[in-house]
Amino acid sequence: MAHDGFGAAMLEDLHGSRPRVEIIGNSRVVVENHRGIQEYDDGLLRVKCCGCEVRITGAGLTLAALSLDELAVTGRIVSVEYTTAG
Repeated sequence: MAHDGFGAAMLEDLHGSRPRVEIIGNSRVVVENHRGIQEYDDGLLRVKCCGCEVRITGAGLTLAALSLDELAVTGRIVSVEYTTAG
């Protein structure tokens, strides 16, 4: 079938270790499948993920939720950057 590759990719996205970043307007970002916080203050949040880093910049940033694999940050979001190592 033509959709077998697509279905497998979707399942990997839903259950894999790759980060999933959801941006809600300019006031909330949710990062799933993270591996810890590298740096955090009211203007910057650097989140370690598998093979990459998610960097959120803004003003009045607050860590609204944190669990072992998901976090949410609120405030005035200016940018969300995804960088890979190497």
